[in-house]
Amino acid sequence: MFNLFNSDKSIIDAKTLQQLLDEILTPGLEKMGLTKASNYLWHEQTLKTIRRGFSYKHLKGASGTFAWGVSIDFLPIVHGSKIKYHKTARNYVHHIFEWPDEYSSSFVGGQLRNGITTHFGVKEAKKSIEKLFDRYQPKIIKWFDTTNTVENLIDIAERQVSFGEYYNIHSPRPKYVLPFLCAKANQIDKAIELFDKLDLFYFDNNEEIKKSKIKIVIVD
Repeated sequence: MFNLFNSDKSIIDAKTLQQLLDEILTPGLEKMGLTKASNYLWHEQTLKTIRRGFSYKHLKGASGTFAWGVSIDFLPIVHGSKIKYHKTARNYVHHIFEWPDEYSSSFVGGQLRNGITTHFGVKEAKKSIEKLFDRYQPKIIKWFDTTNTVENLIDIAERQVSFGEYYNIHSPRPKYVLPFLCAKANQIDKAIELFDKLDLFYFDNNEEIKKSKIKIVIVD
């Protein structure tokens, strides 16, 4: 185990960070039904249409933050000329997700400080991770409680699209996810309208992928 009484303010190594995250985050995340899948990712590992997950995001300046969201098994993701689905129990990616408010708002001029952790010094890192998780755990639980159905996710995606700003740098963007959610909810006309308005950059600037490989998911 790492020495919690080490006063060294140097950047902690990856192994120490992973031990801290496991000690601080894993018990609380397990209570939410999330299992540790890798060093920086926890998620539901049963096969479900909507699976919840949480990740630790490395940032510049020896710091980090959280992301929490859902993976959607019917959402096609473009990888070059190929289409990928995240359907297996081990294969998880955030498709609709959130960051801490301070981290999100930093992209539009807000203060970043209280929305991140530090990797300088073991005690300082431990304290910052605990503090951020303690502040956001209730909000994460509440958010997860609103992701039980496709209709719930439509509401979330519509709010994110309407708000814009930092949601426009999410990957995938909620604007891309929304038409597929609408199609799943049998709102076909709305889904087609939203899909047809998507720019080609969502499809690696390939019109054939958009019209021949992806749109069929909407109308099928």
